Amino acid sequence: MKNSLIIILLALLSSCASVNRIRTAEQPEKLAPTSAESIKVFSTEKADKAYSIIGKVVAAADAGNNASRPVEMLKKEAAYMGADAIVNLRLEITTGYWTTGIVASGTAVKYLNN
Repeated sequence: MKNSLIIILLALLSSCASVNRIRTAEQPEKLAPTSAESIKVFSTEKADKAYSIIGKVVAAADAGNNASRPVEMLKKEAAYMGADAIVNLRLEITTGYWTTGIVASGTAVKYLNN
């Protein structure tokens, strides 16, 4: 009985997270991964350099009021796709039964002439 309660408590307290990415037809070839730490994030479609679109990235996490976790997850997914930046960042707050979640989404881009 005690073990069951501990398992249930741990399941309730553990946080959930999910990520997804989809490559668009604008950048059909697979690019070499980049570093997540070097990914720049912009909340508009404008970036500091000309770019081509690689695809969309989405991350959702039980993050309370801290958006940094889902944004870091986004950066990792964009880096896996070979992106240099994320443009058009969007954050949505969702409410769950136990916690508040944040869904971050954006467009992964590759700088031209980089």
